[in-house]
Amino acid sequence: MRNIINPVIRNLRESGKPLFNNANRIARVLYRFAAYRKIVLQVLRKKVPLFDLVRSQFPFLLPDASAPPIVSIEFTNACNLRCVYCSSSLYLRPKGMMSTETFSKVVKSLKDLSVSRVRVVGNGEPTLHPKFPRFVSELARSVRFLSLVTNGQWRSEEIPYVMLKAPVDLIEISVDAGDKERYETSRIGGKFDKLLHNFRLLQKARKELHPATLINIRLMLRPSQRTEEKQLTAYWRAYADTVMPQYIFKRKDVDYSEDIYLPIHQETQEYPKCTVPFKMLDINWNGDIPLCSESARQIGPPGLILGNINECTLKEIWYSQIMRQYRNGHRNRKLYQIPICKGCIGC
Repeated sequence: MRNIINPVIRNLRESGKPLFNNANRIARVLYRFAAYRKIVLQVLRKKVPLFDLVRSQFPFLLPDASAPPIVSIEFTNACNLRCVYCSSSLYLRPKGMMSTETFSKVVKSLKDLSVSRVRVVGNGEPTLHPKFPRFVSELARSVRFLSLVTNGQWRSEEIPYVMLKAPVDLIEISVDAGDKERYETSRIGGKFDKLLHNFRLLQKARKELHPATLINIRLMLRPSQRTEEKQLTAYWRAYADTVMPQYIFKRKDVDYSEDIYLPIHQETQEYPKCTVPFKMLDINWNGDIPLCSESARQIGPPGLILGNINECTLKEIWYSQIMRQYRNGHRNRKLYQIPICKGCIGC
């Protein structure tokens, strides 16, 4: 049964390679069901519409949404780590910090379109932004559900308190392996001892503030660690409410190593049936809004840019001709309408 629901749907005997189907939504949900269940309950407690939740995983079951169920915001694409499988250190885009003016336009557009869920994430570490406390607090007041992805290598011990006081509803911390040597080899510039110290600091802040925040660890896994997955999950569970496996797979702009999963659609040069155009818009630090975060890898930086929040609204982008074209192409498998998606990892 485990092999059926594991997203690695073709075993090594058949393919000779560890192939990963990133577009298999059912497999991904089932394999991470314990973590997803807690996160879903957390989202529903904040009165996020149920249809938005369904669309985030299975948008083809419903008509197109009137607003993006999720908006991802990049405070900055600067990072204090150089993870060996991440493109951040390649400087494929100019580095920068979101301006106060751009952020204000983002918040106004979120409110005007009644967006329920926002994720603070991007190609960098959001806590490095000098206005991080202000930005995260204002977002928490502006939307029903706010989540944030961080590497946990916080420079200030005030960061956990800032996130919990905002409050951020879901804090996701990305980690590698379960020991100092492997962690620091993979996350160059990161310190394993500092990560554990920050986890303890976060736990201390939770005891003091009693927030409703959920903490999820995104456990980055390689093919060589498949036999260790249970052990690694058990190790990190002591530091969080949930632990969710994330598979490290080959990106077109990063050549990491042989110990990495190969996306099936990238290997076969097929078109995945992607859910992103139905459920999400990304806003880069400079206000650019790409079709998706993968478009920069498909056609080169900065990707297929649909507009800029300083010049248009999220509503205009969401209802734009190109968005409707890509949604129709994926929903009805009209491949001529989704030309940049060939060989993409899918999501």
